[in-house]
Amino acid sequence: MKRIIIGLVVAAVTLTGCQRKPARSDEAAGMKEMQGIPGMPGMPAAGADTSGVPVNRSEAQRLGVTFARATERPVRSSIRAVGVLKYAEPNRVYVNARVGGWVERLYADYVGKRVERGDQLLALYSPDLVSAQEEYLLARRLKDDTLAAGARRRLTLWDIPPDQIDSLESRGTAQRTLVLRAPRSGEVTEKMVIEGQAVRAGDNLFQIADARVLWVDVAIFEQDAAAVRVGTPATITVDALPGRTFRGSVTFIYPQLDEKTRTLTARVAVTNVDGALRPGMYATAALATAGRRAVSVPLEAVLPTGTKDIVFVNRGDGRFVPRDVRVGLRGDSLVEIVEGVKPGDEVVASATFLLDSESNLAAAIQGLMLQMGMGLNMGGMQSPAKEGERRP
Repeated sequence: MKRIIIGLVVAAVTLTGCQRKPARSDEAAGMKEMQGIPGMPGMPAAGADTSGVPVNRSEAQRLGVTFARATERPVRSSIRAVGVLKYAEPNRVYVNARVGGWVERLYADYVGKRVERGDQLLALYSPDLVSAQEEYLLARRLKDDTLAAGARRRLTLWDIPPDQIDSLESRGTAQRTLVLRAPRSGEVTEKMVIEGQAVRAGDNLFQIADARVLWVDVAIFEQDAAAVRVGTPATITVDALPGRTFRGSVTFIYPQLDEKTRTLTARVAVTNVDGALRPGMYATAALATAGRRAVSVPLEAVLPTGTKDIVFVNRGDGRFVPRDVRVGLRGDSLVEIVEGVKPGDEVVASATFLLDSESNLAAAIQGLMLQMGMGLNMGGMQSPAKEGERRP
C-alpha cells in the first residue's frame, strides 16, 4: 500500500515538472479534465467516501497490526509504590523502672537479643524495695491484715509479680534484688542501661519489639489515591530476597496529602512469620486495585497526539477512520473509554502509528492532486517558459 502511494507522489511531481504551465483561463477546464480521467489514482469518482484507511487483513497481520472489540469489562490496575520496613507500633513496648536503685545483674546485655515473654532482663537492687518487703513481712507476723494489704499493694504498684510476693511470704526473708522480666516476646531494639548503673524511677531501660508483623509506609501519587482503600491487598518484594513475595494489606491511609511530593501515604501491614524481612529494608509494594466496569479497549489502541487521544475504528466497510475519544481510568492492559467508542466497535489494537501515518499520507496525496488540478506551482517548481515569453 505504501509503495503504491509513494509511487503516485513521485509520478505526480514528475508530471508537474514536465508539463507546461497552462493559462489561467484554462485552470478550471484542466482540473475538470483530470477529475474525469477514469481510474485516476487519488481522484475518486464524485460522491465516493474515501475517508479513513483501507486495511488488507493479511497484509496487516504480516505487519503486526492486530484488532480488538470494545467491550464493557472491569478495568484493573496495580499501583507500585516504595517504602521502608519498620516495626509495627503496637508491637513495641518500653521496660522501665518503677523504683530507683542500682543494676546488679544485666541479662539482656546487647541490642538485638531475642527474648521471650517472662525472660529475665536485669536484677535491680533498691533499698526502698527491701524496706517495703520487710514492712509486709512484719505485718504478716503481727497478723495485721490492713497493714499487710497496704504493703502488698505497694509492692504490686512497683511492678513486682504476684508469684514473687507469694514466695516472699513463704520464704520469710526480704529479697535483695528485684528481677525485671520481659513483658512480651521480641528483640531488644534499644538498651539504655549497663551493669552497675544507677537508675531512677520512671527511667526507660529497654525497648522490645516483635517483628512478626511489619509496617511499610508507601507513597501513593495523587492521581492514584482514589483507587486505594483500607483493605486493599498488597504484594511486598525486597531486593535482599529475590524471587520471594510477602502478602499484606492496607491498614491505614493518612488523612493529609504531602504538599511537597504531592503523594498520599498509605500504611501496609505485612506478615513476617519466619523473620526473613528486616526493619530498615527498602520494599516495593504492588497494590491490586478493585477497578470498575466500563467500556474499554486495549491500552495500545489509544494513540495520544499531545492535545487529544484518537482510536482507529472500523466504520463497517473495512476502512478504519480515526475517531477522537475521551479516556478515563488506565489499567495494566486496558483503558476506559468514556466517550467516542461503543461496545462492539472494532478498533486497531496495536501498531496504530502505521495507520496514523497512512492516513496523513493519504490526506497529503489528495491535497497534492488538488494543487495539480488547480495549476499551482507545487512548492516552487515552475513549468518552462515559452520562447519569447517573459516569466512574471
